[in-house]
Amino acid sequence: MSAESLGFSPGTPEWIVSIVGLLGVYAVVIFPSVALMSWLERKLIADFQARVGPNRAGPAGFFQPIADLLKLLQKDTRYHWSWREGLWLAVHTMALYSTVAVIPLGSSLIFVNTDMSAFLPFWAALVLALGTMLLGFSQKSVNGWFGGVRVGVQALAGALPALVCMLCAGVRAGSFRWTDLASSQGGLPLGWTAFSNPFQFVAFVVFVASGLVLLSIAPTSGGLSRIDLHGGVSAELSGRRLSLFRLGRFYVFFLWSVIAVVIFLGAWILPGNLAEIISQQIGPFSLAVIELVCVLVKAYALMMGVVWLSRVVPHGRVDQITNFAWRVLSPFSLAALMGAAIWAGWRALL
Repeated sequence: MSAESLGFSPGTPEWIVSIVGLLGVYAVVIFPSVALMSWLERKLIADFQARVGPNRAGPAGFFQPIADLLKLLQKDTRYHWSWREGLWLAVHTMALYSTVAVIPLGSSLIFVNTDMSAFLPFWAALVLALGTMLLGFSQKSVNGWFGGVRVGVQALAGALPALVCMLCAGVRAGSFRWTDLASSQGGLPLGWTAFSNPFQFVAFVVFVASGLVLLSIAPTSGGLSRIDLHGGVSAELSGRRLSLFRLGRFYVFFLWSVIAVVIFLGAWILPGNLAEIISQQIGPFSLAVIELVCVLVKAYALMMGVVWLSRVVPHGRVDQITNFAWRVLSPFSLAALMGAAIWAGWRALL
């Protein structure tokens, strides 16, 4: 991340730029995204069910997410936290606030850009799954215990195909740095990794589906089922704990969508030499804002597609979901990796 992209002078210390950048990501990206996606999801579901949807809090109900948050913060039960729930809260908070540094939001908005950058989001996903499992174990109830076990089992089943699909993108780019993964793609859809060859398209679909299994996101939310487990690990949550739980789940969903956009859907790359023209004539700060908007629009579209899918596809049981991950997603991911490697080798010989 450069100081010029955030409007600082070139001599500004790096630690100041990093702190301001991280706080800016939360204030400008994460929290507004929570409110916006919550409102869009409510409107989409209301349209599906021929309802009006939120329309009282603000114009077109746009302030409804804020009203829901204030309502949750006012609710509090006479419940004493155990040391297990304190451990879950510590793990959850660590994953939630540490992995924001690995989110790539533009060529100038990258905090960590190493050869292992693309694998760091798996830390967030697996730690959040572990924290959710610990939350279930701390509740001392059948719903919480079995819900926690289901979340852990699903996380293991979805991690392997997602990791293999990540390798497919690395084979094409020749690196796992965010900048290399993005620069290997074009500004138009035909230049994106997902549409570069049939094997990469299969890898993209499997990557998104594996992420839903790994993170227990609907329609693969077996560990959070409201039918047989009456909510699973979230059955006994309310007030501030429920708001923190929902924020963590949205965060990993948002993180996974951004990663899918960066490695498969063209990242922040603009068509032609448009980025150079904007940087020279308008300034690097304007280019950073445009690249950020480009990534967020793609991520929101992908998330809304998943929300739409969750409303039209039946929710499976946890055994059906894990079988689907091991018997369908894993073989397809391995086939995609072999095909992508052969395709890259054949292109290199031409």
